[in-house]
Amino acid sequence: MARLRIGLFGGSFNPPHLAHLIVAEQVREQARLDQVLWMPCYAPPHKNEEELAAPHHRLTMTQLATEGHPQFVVSDLEIRRGGRSYTIDTLRQLQALYPDWDMLLIIGEDSLRTLHTWREPEEIIQLAHLVVYRRPGSTTETIDPRFLARATFVEAPLLEISATEIRQRCRQGRSIRYLVPESVRHYIYTHRLYQT
Repeated sequence: MARLRIGLFGGSFNPPHLAHLIVAEQVREQARLDQVLWMPCYAPPHKNEEELAAPHHRLTMTQLATEGHPQFVVSDLEIRRGGRSYTIDTLRQLQALYPDWDMLLIIGEDSLRTLHTWREPEEIIQLAHLVVYRRPGSTTETIDPRFLARATFVEAPLLEISATEIRQRCRQGRSIRYLVPESVRHYIYTHRLYQT
């Protein structure tokens, strides 16, 4: 039986937006993934997010954003685990649960540059190959060669959409139409997220 190529796409998804979807689809196609496993975190390790929506809201919004795509799957593993969400813990747990998966970790080039600051980065690159989406005009000169050796780069059109800007627009009562999927926009307004 062939091993499945699974791309782990983690983040706070606060909220998930169109740029997340575009990157996930481009990575899925270029890296020939069987599935993209979206993993909303319980609490991000590198950020102190004062505007972090409750985990159940972010999980539901990620499910809404990805529904209808047969190769996008949303996991609540980190949310069920609770506490700070460290990639190494998630990879170990997934390896134990699904030993027949080939794990690929989807990250941006900015995350590749700071991977040495993550918890146990050497084991991360042993458990998962890195799939990195490029920033336009960037170079790999300052990136640790150990990480480059385990990385495949993909090209994705990077839209200037950020979750920070979306939350700010919500606070200001400005439109977020066409920045997030319509189902996510409706959910944000229905639950009055990011209003204060």
